[in-house]
Amino acid sequence: MDKTRILVIDDEEEICQLTKSFLSKKNYLVLTATSEAEAIELIKKERPHLALLDMRLGDTSGLDVLRKIKEIDKTIKVIMITALEDEESVRQAKSLGAEDYITKPFSASYLIDLLSKKIPAGS
Repeated sequence: MDKTRILVIDDEEEICQLTKSFLSKKNYLVLTATSEAEAIELIKKERPHLALLDMRLGDTSGLDVLRKIKEIDKTIKVIMITALEDEESVRQAKSLGAEDYITKPFSASYLIDLLSKKIPAGS
C-alpha cells in the first residue's frame, strides 16, 4: 500500500520542515509548499490525500488557495491552520470544503489525533 500523502502549505519554511519531519516519522509521505503556485503544482502532480493549509499564505488568502484546490480535486481533505480563531474565516473555509481547522500553536499529539480521524496512516 502507498503511504498517505500529506501536503503542508505554509509560507514559513520552518513550519513546513518541522511538520514534515514529525509526520514523516509517523509513516506519512509529506510534501511541502511555501507558495500558492508551488502548492497548486504539487496538488496536480502528486494528488495528496490531505492538505494542511495555512489561512494566510504570504500575500495570498488560504481561502483562495482552498477554492483552487477543490477545483482541481474535490476529494482532497483540507485542514486549515489559523493563528487566530476567526469564526467568519472558519465558517467560510468549511463552506468551501475544508474538512476542519486547527489553531496555532498546536501540539504534535493533537495533530496526529486529528489526522488519524481524517485519514489512516500508511494507507
